[in-house]
Amino acid sequence: MDENTSNKSFVILEAWNASNDSVNNASLIDSSSREYSLFNINERLIFTILTSIILATLTILTAVGNLFVMIAIWIDRNLRNVQNYLIFSLAFADLMVSCSVMPLGALYEVIGEWTLGTVLCDVWTSTDVFCCTASILHLVAIALDRYWAVTNVDYIHRRTPTRILTLIAFVWIGAIIVCIPPIFGLKDADYEHRVLVEKRCLYSQDIGYQVFATITTFYGPVTVILLLYWKIYQVSSFAYFHANFISIKNSQRNLFKNKSLLYIPG
Repeated sequence: MDENTSNKSFVILEAWNASNDSVNNASLIDSSSREYSLFNINERLIFTILTSIILATLTILTAVGNLFVMIAIWIDRNLRNVQNYLIFSLAFADLMVSCSVMPLGALYEVIGEWTLGTVLCDVWTSTDVFCCTASILHLVAIALDRYWAVTNVDYIHRRTPTRILTLIAFVWIGAIIVCIPPIFGLKDADYEHRVLVEKRCLYSQDIGYQVFATITTFYGPVTVILLLYWKIYQVSSFAYFHANFISIKNSQRNLFKNKSLLYIPG
């Protein structure tokens, strides 16, 4: 009887120890999982804060820098000339990017999803395309203006405010033409599902518009800019070497004349 009782007590004690071990193991696992989750939360929070600070700093610096350029051209008479009209308009386009596009882009990046609806997504993407296209087309206009100035001597006299303002008007009209098709419905079929369900705000994924926008806002302008600056380089190099050649010839001619004057007949 005593032996049976002792065996039962031993079995009960072993079961009790096993249950305690399982409880302790579960507690350790639970505490470690809590620590891991807290670590993940802290890491995510730190990353979000750093990302917000960096994006906010870039936005502010972009806005302030372009605003300073505009103010400098506006108040300085030496800078307030016709050729800087294009620089002023370019700075204004970049200021619009920093004030209307970058803040929402920073918010979208920090949150990780788009929660502002389809209308604001339309406004944001269209404004982004409009301002960025205007900025790129200004670079084309500046390259074209420099090409005319280098290749045509009389262009400086014909560079009137009306001519430059007309060029600026074409730049802004071109930007409007590029950004306006999605507003009038040129979008892919999954646009609303992507914004409302997937919480992603992207430019119109319509193939036709993608090809049109890519050519007019990147490949076309880049090709034109490279060709214009290559022509400017060729003209400048030719003018430089031609001027050096003329200078050497004049020096040799003057040296020959001086030797002739110094010659005394025997």
